[in-house]
Amino acid sequence: MWNLNDEVKYVKVYSFSLPEAFTYADTRKGQTDKDKRERIRAKAAEDFPDEIPNFKKWAFRIFVKKTGNRPFDIENVPKLIVDAFCIRQIKKDESPYIKLGLFQDDTIDFVKIVEVGGIRSKDKDVTTVEIFGCKQEEHGV
Repeated sequence: MWNLNDEVKYVKVYSFSLPEAFTYADTRKGQTDKDKRERIRAKAAEDFPDEIPNFKKWAFRIFVKKTGNRPFDIENVPKLIVDAFCIRQIKKDESPYIKLGLFQDDTIDFVKIVEVGGIRSKDKDVTTVEIFGCKQEEHGV
């Protein structure tokens, strides 16, 4: 396995929290995948660093707190977040957040690790996102 806290192998480039918890594939007005990617980008852009090292490989650690008891498919959370930082998707969305483009595509060739976890929350929905650059490969990662 990998340890994203290992500073010899990984660099935490940026982290932020969204006051929401959602998954992809909702077609309601204002809740489409593109709408959600733009909300992710808007929040990420608030304090996004002016300069980001150019890593060849990236990793994401995502943690969700979700209120209520309706079914919530945790495996459907990372798609929108990873795509929000994908240059190809930013262009396709015609997003103004061009500076958030970290990698060309959301494929395994660029995004090597996606960790996601979550819990039920009694007070509020929150999604915390940490983005790491991979310094070196470990076990093919």
